[in-house]
Amino acid sequence: MTPSAHAEDTWVDMTSAHTASLPEQPWPGGCAGVVVNRLTGDVVVNVVGHGLWSSSDRGQTWKRLSGEVVSGRGETGWSVQVDQNDPRRLAVFSLDGDAGYTTDGKSWQKFTNLGRNWDFGSVDWGTPEARVILAGKHESAGEVYKSNDAGATWTKLPIVMDPQRQREECMIGVLNAHTFIYSQANGIHRSTDSGVTWTRVSDLQPRSKIPVLFEKAHYLCTTSGLIVSRDLGATWQRQGAKVDLWQGPFFGADENTLVAVGPQGIYKTTDAGNSWTRLCGLRPNPNRAFSFSPNWFGTYAWDPIHNVIYATCMSHPAYRLELSPDR
Repeated sequence: MTPSAHAEDTWVDMTSAHTASLPEQPWPGGCAGVVVNRLTGDVVVNVVGHGLWSSSDRGQTWKRLSGEVVSGRGETGWSVQVDQNDPRRLAVFSLDGDAGYTTDGKSWQKFTNLGRNWDFGSVDWGTPEARVILAGKHESAGEVYKSNDAGATWTKLPIVMDPQRQREECMIGVLNAHTFIYSQANGIHRSTDSGVTWTRVSDLQPRSKIPVLFEKAHYLCTTSGLIVSRDLGATWQRQGAKVDLWQGPFFGADENTLVAVGPQGIYKTTDAGNSWTRLCGLRPNPNRAFSFSPNWFGTYAWDPIHNVIYATCMSHPAYRLELSPDR
């Protein structure tokens, strides 16, 4: 792994002026969730209490993206997600507000609320309809719910994915309409009957909370680098060199070029993980209750078009870090 050797990075607040122009935000304010359209570089930020906002000029100007469908806040780095294959498709798993998603980048569908709603979720991005969803209910002792109808109705599954007891080693994922995976510090378990029965398929332990689909492969982050499945989760293999990763991967032009985030910083590879370069450290944490650590509250995204890293964490503004051309 190649270390970075750059002067102190400058993270620029790109949302405080914008949020000051909006009606008063509910607690805790700030932004909570960020994703990037890897094909255009457009950045999307979840503004606590005011839904999703999009910028095509790296945070200089903003436009409302989700109408009145999305509200509340996102608590985790996986509460807002984008389909890496078709970045027009976005989902927001809101806490203390309305969650929803779009499959075309234009029309939004609200999920039926279930108590205080969600910590994070996983969408079947592998199909055009993307109607099957798994979601982890907030402070519920690990309850996981499934929807077959794009969030209109929810059914509780017989698994536990409890971040209160195992925050860094829990995961849920939809691989296709009938194939799911999950973990609760116990390797990777797989179901091929829509979550009725489960079989342990790997001892490898994910750190990321949901799998990322790109092309026809599913990726998870671990403390020893990426793991990948090309057979809908039946088998998992380590891919590339060892590096401690928790969030991502976020892809560039192809499957070889990607960025992922770990507790020691943000890393890039151009050879599918065979070698990694540390781009920068994490966004520094001011003296506030919520941390930019990527194990829960901290959220990161990468713009491969303009070579920019973005970071958010609820109660904080959203920040951008413009990387030099040599990174």
